Amino acid sequence: MADLPSDTPSPDDHSTVQFAVKQLLDGKLSRRGFGKALMALGLSGTAAQSMAKMVADDKSDSEQLPRAGKIVEGTGADVLVETLLAADVEYIFATTATGMSALFDALALRPQIKFVLALQEGQAAAMAHGYELASGKTAALFLPGVAVPNAMNNLYNAWKDRSAIAVFSDAQATDYRGRNQFQQMDDWIEPMKQFTKWAWEIHHIERVSEFTRRALKMANTPPGGPVHIRYPRNVLDNGGQKQTVYPQSLFRVDVNLQPKPELINAAAKLLVNAKRPYINVGHEVTRAHAVDEIIELAEMLGAPVSQGYSVYGDFPFNHPLFAGFYGPGAPRGLFGSDVFLNLGSEMPSWGIIAPPPPAKAHIIHARLEYSDIGNISPTDIAIAGGIKETIIALKSAIKTMISEQALAKISAPRLQALQQKFEKLKRKQKEQAEADWNSSPMSWDRVGYELEQQLEKDAIIVSELNNRTPLEWLNFYSDKKAGKRKRLIGQTTGFALGWGVGAALGVKVAQPDRQVVCLLGDGGFLFGQSETLWMAARHQIPITIVIFDNEAYDGERERIYAFSPLAKDKARRHLWKDISCYLGDPPVDFVKLSESFGVAAERASKPEQMTAALKRAAIANRGGKAYLIDAKIMQQGKGANDNWHPDIDIAALRDKKV
Repeated sequence: MADLPSDTPSPDDHSTVQFAVKQLLDGKLSRRGFGKALMALGLSGTAAQSMAKMVADDKSDSEQLPRAGKIVEGTGADVLVETLLAADVEYIFATTATGMSALFDALALRPQIKFVLALQEGQAAAMAHGYELASGKTAALFLPGVAVPNAMNNLYNAWKDRSAIAVFSDAQATDYRGRNQFQQMDDWIEPMKQFTKWAWEIHHIERVSEFTRRALKMANTPPGGPVHIRYPRNVLDNGGQKQTVYPQSLFRVDVNLQPKPELINAAAKLLVNAKRPYINVGHEVTRAHAVDEIIELAEMLGAPVSQGYSVYGDFPFNHPLFAGFYGPGAPRGLFGSDVFLNLGSEMPSWGIIAPPPPAKAHIIHARLEYSDIGNISPTDIAIAGGIKETIIALKSAIKTMISEQALAKISAPRLQALQQKFEKLKRKQKEQAEADWNSSPMSWDRVGYELEQQLEKDAIIVSELNNRTPLEWLNFYSDKKAGKRKRLIGQTTGFALGWGVGAALGVKVAQPDRQVVCLLGDGGFLFGQSETLWMAARHQIPITIVIFDNEAYDGERERIYAFSPLAKDKARRHLWKDISCYLGDPPVDFVKLSESFGVAAERASKPEQMTAALKRAAIANRGGKAYLIDAKIMQQGKGANDNWHPDIDIAALRDKKV
């Protein structure tokens, strides 16, 4: 071990330090917990952190696998877990199952991997999804074989978001196949094929390490996505195995390649000569850590930027160049554009309730997922390559084509005009919000404002809201000098409800040192998410959950009305009723529900109550506890506050009161 800091504990404290070191090396104490233990002995914070890093680094060095790998002996489950360790897997998101007995044994002997227990498979999948979105690391998800259908809803969301999740499940022993007996059906793999990159069942125990490696590689190679492997019980249980486990790094494929120079030059020429260039961005920008680069490119050109179909906020919503969301709906200024640059996003179309780009515009489509290019709209320049590499190459090419002064002469008037429009839009937003600013129940705008006032500058917002209004009040933009920027994850592009809280828990696991706040509607929370409160309490995951509670599916009701033949008929429109979106009968007490799981909660109906609730939530989070706020808000849109539903009373139909 390297030399110790100058304020190393005295000899009397050495036994305590040695115990803490052993706990850290055994995986029974986190690096943060190790640092706290040393500080309790009198070390300074700097010294404690330094020593924790040295021990962790020594541990990492000692466990580094050689290129030739190492022989692992034991059960199939032992080989499986050792393969995960060789891939630097830190967490397993899972539920319990008798078929995973051997796996639990293997994990108990290897506490370096932390087992995060969920009560329901769908929420385990949401946690794995959130973890991957926030960390960029492949998530490991273990499910009982028979419970895979429970996870499909959120695995579908993960597939739509191109999230790398390795889904492992047990299966009945191969001896009893084809008898349609306990937990059997003809093919458990087929249902998962629709939203996995690859699905397989291991029939030969000697291939456990090989196929586990392949699953991790397939999930992680861009574009990412879920993969699924089933391990029959006899494959997991049987001992006496000797298999070679290799470092997973030897199986990774970097596909973030440089784009073709001739295509970059052609695209740069179009952008420089454009009268009204337009940029649309998608999730590949965030995944490539290229948000700053796209801001710089947009500012160079004075080009408006729209947010495409994405699970992330890929361009700051409060930047003057932000033009709005491209789907559902059309962003501002789109139809006057003459060059449309689509970066890291699927091409907008009516399939996502959005018009295609203008027919007169030259189309440049750049994606890592090149198979998506040219499928819908005619494409003048198709660029396959890494998105960050593409943006950097475009900036470089533009700078060689035109001087900085000449480019500024073109972009400056555009920037000024867009800045003025942005300021006008913000004034209008505030004016429209004034009427309901102090209302109770609260307006969506006011809750968004209160969130911005109280949240940390680098908070991560996990949203499962259909309504984007609160997000428009949040500051997702700051200059590089500030060093802090809020981050948005969600809504998932799968749009399947029942995702938000589980995803937020996974985000916090990935980013423990950042404030994580989940925003979702009361209807979304009632989509099987109450058990996530147990998970937050069990694992001490300190997130804040804000339920936008208006006792209705607002967004769904508006879409139902928009598509209703009855509502489109002017003569009969008055007969239209909302029969499926009112949730207030019976009323749900989210505070009591939350407290029953051991998560403190409160209701906020007025702005001043919301302010106080957010402050108490922050205190609870700093203390290591989750907190729930039931924010009572207004209903909006067609059918708001009608609160009608069919009067169905089965009890009244009885002849015998039993």
